[in-house]
Amino acid sequence: MTAPNTQQWTDLAAATTSSTHQCPACKDLERGRKQAEAARDLSRVTDFRVLIVRHRMRHAAAES
Repeated sequence: MTAPNTQQWTDLAAATTSSTHQCPACKDLERGRKQAEAARDLSRVTDFRVLIVRHRMRHAAAES
């Protein structure tokens, strides 16, 4: 199995995003991802993407 590429991460994050719900943790994770992108720290960007997807999956589970 290969690691997801950037587009796959983006698609996965979008699929698990609740457009009407942005809790403080969501905002903090997004802020951290943007800071990592600005610093061009791709390892941290990936870490934040994983954390964002995992966090948003909990939102989806709570909504169902």
